Amino acid sequence: MPRRAKVEAERTRARILASALSLFAKKGFDRTTFTDIASRLKMTKGAVYWHFESKEALLVALVDEMLSKFARETESLMPKEELTFPAVAEMMVGNAVRIIDDPKGKAFFMLMFTQVKWGEASMQKTREELLSRRHDSPYHTFMRAVENDMAAGRVVPGADAKSVAASCVAVWDGLVRARIDGMLECDLATTLRRAYAAVWASIKAE
Repeated sequence: MPRRAKVEAERTRARILASALSLFAKKGFDRTTFTDIASRLKMTKGAVYWHFESKEALLVALVDEMLSKFARETESLMPKEELTFPAVAEMMVGNAVRIIDDPKGKAFFMLMFTQVKWGEASMQKTREELLSRRHDSPYHTFMRAVENDMAAGRVVPGADAKSVAASCVAVWDGLVRARIDGMLECDLATTLRRAYAAVWASIKAE
C-alpha cells in the first residue's frame, strides 16, 4: 500500500474508533450499529466493515488503543526504582486524575464498566482476548509491589498480595466511577490517597 494511502487508511481507522467510542459510551455497545458509526462520519457501512470485520473486532481494537494509551501514561508515572506499594498507589492516583481530566478517558471508563454486557455468551471470545493482555494491569502491578515489599521486610510476613491488589483496584474503580457519576463530592486524589494509606497501614511491618 502506497504511503499516502496507508496514512489515509490509518486516519480513517482512527476516526471510526473515535466515533465508536462516543456512540458506545452514549447508546451502549449492544444498541450501536455499524450504520450508526458510519452515519456519524458520513461514510458507508461497507467502509467501516473494510476496517473492522465485526463490532466485536472494533471493540477489541478500541480497547487495545485505549489500554495502550493508558499504558504509556502509566509508564510515565511508574517508579523508576523497585516497585513498592506506596509508589504504585501514588501512580494510580495520578492515573485517576488523568482519566477524570480527559473526556475520552472518561467515556472509555464508562463504556467498559456500564455499556458492555461482558457476561453474555457472545462476548466470551472478546473477553478472553482482553483478559489475556492483563499481565501489566494495575492488579498485577500492585501484587508485584506487595511481593517486593514483603521480600524486603516492609510488609508483614504472609500478607495476601492477591487480596491486597484486588482491594486496591476495587477501591480505584469504585471511586473513579463515583467521581464520573457525580456521586463523589470530595477530592478524588485525596480520597484515594487516604484509602491506600489505610491499606498500607494494615500490611506494613512494625
